[in-house]
Amino acid sequence: MPSAQRDPGLYRKLVWLTVFRVVTVTVLLGGTASVSLGAGGDPGGLAPLYLLVGVSYAASAVFGLALRRRAFLVTTAYAQIVLDVAVAAAVVALTGGSESVFIFMYLLAVVNGAILLFRRGAIAAAALSVGAYLSLTASRPHATALTLFVHSGAFLVTAALASYLAEQLRATGERLAESESDLAVITALHESIVGSMTSGMVTLDPAGAVTYVNRAAEQMIGLADAQARGRPVAELLPAIQPNAGRDEIEVENARGERLRVGYSSFPLYGREGREIGSAVIFQDLTRLRAMEEAVQRTERLADLGRVAAGLAHELRNPLASMSGSIELLRARTPAGEDDRRLMDIVLREAERLNGLVTDFLQVARPPPLRREAIDLAAVLEETVRVFRHDPGAAGLSIEAALEPAPADCDPGQVRQVAWNLLVNAAQAIDGARKGGRIRVACRTEGAEAVLEVEDDGPGIAAADRERIFLPFQTTKERGTGLGLATVHRIVDAHGGRVTVDSRPGEGARFTVRLPAASPAGAARADAAAG
Repeated sequence: MPSAQRDPGLYRKLVWLTVFRVVTVTVLLGGTASVSLGAGGDPGGLAPLYLLVGVSYAASAVFGLALRRRAFLVTTAYAQIVLDVAVAAAVVALTGGSESVFIFMYLLAVVNGAILLFRRGAIAAAALSVGAYLSLTASRPHATALTLFVHSGAFLVTAALASYLAEQLRATGERLAESESDLAVITALHESIVGSMTSGMVTLDPAGAVTYVNRAAEQMIGLADAQARGRPVAELLPAIQPNAGRDEIEVENARGERLRVGYSSFPLYGREGREIGSAVIFQDLTRLRAMEEAVQRTERLADLGRVAAGLAHELRNPLASMSGSIELLRARTPAGEDDRRLMDIVLREAERLNGLVTDFLQVARPPPLRREAIDLAAVLEETVRVFRHDPGAAGLSIEAALEPAPADCDPGQVRQVAWNLLVNAAQAIDGARKGGRIRVACRTEGAEAVLEVEDDGPGIAAADRERIFLPFQTTKERGTGLGLATVHRIVDAHGGRVTVDSRPGEGARFTVRLPAASPAGAARADAAAG
């Protein structure tokens, strides 16, 4: 079926003109009947007028039913034009022919034709109107040629003007439709570009409320566009200052994740140069800054490694000499109680210094990895069992939630990681405090074996979290600052990650992610654990 026969615009016009016809017939003819009856007219003489009203209603009802199918719209439009001209001719014939006050209804029919079918409709309606008018009035003795000419000319002029305006309206509508289509394409392209940006973008109104959030920003702030719109930017990203230029800040999103964000903000201006709001473009620099810190840490450890061997040699040789000499003196020379106590102090401190050098060497120059498929749960179970009998664990409650977690790691170094984390947790809690709790857990997440050590100690301040994995950085009275540095170095060597989640007063949770073993390796680890 031709597309014109299903034109939605023509359908709407046909519906409205059908309603308009019913209203017009009701008002004009009903009003005429009322006035005539009020003036003492013969009710019987108005019967044709009532019949015409009924026929108009019936025809309109038929058209209404036909329009429900939304088919043959052009044919229906021509039928409506014919009906309008026929109604006008009948009304004129019933109300005085060429002297009728309702001759203007022909003009309405012409205008309706132009509205429905533009120039074609106007010409068809004008031709029908001229023909109907001449056939009804030419035979009347009082119908002069001038009257016929004037009325017929009026029909034709109306048709010309109506068709011109209708064609102009159609051309304007087509241009508007093209403009809307172009605007829709540009809008879609703009939204696609902005939505596909890897940088987050948020636009704000002059009051600082969010008006748009792209997909990258949704991921970073933890809220969808619909959830963020209308909310103050200070509520979503408290540290960001609109129109503050460039800056780098640390924020916490709606999911509770702490991110390092670099952003730039700038005002938005309308066509007249008036400020209409502002925009903020930002990037998640968390991984980049973590990589930079890891590189810096590796460089520092590499520098330490270059001096570690020499330092160990320079320290251990004098320590060995000192310890040996004290041992000989204590064995050969009778000493009083005070002298023996002083010698014990020297030996104990020499042993502690030797242990410190050993720990330092493990951080700076760790032994090579001897990877094998292990069950992380079995390694942790053994380590926790030994740690429960350590003096540093006295008074602590140690819980274990260990699920099978095959990992491709060096078992000795993984034990060292677990031991250092347990010691760190015990020192954070302070073993003398009753009710302290340490929780150890492991599980598999995708291609990673996950180890967690959590304590209910005092937590770690934000300023200290950035430095806890550096050598000799400690907040504990008895700590050396090498335990967590060793953990980080071993985990890095395995290609894993270690993170800490802590707030002051809420304890700390260290999470270590190590490469999971392959299926074959996992089977061997299960067999070994069994």
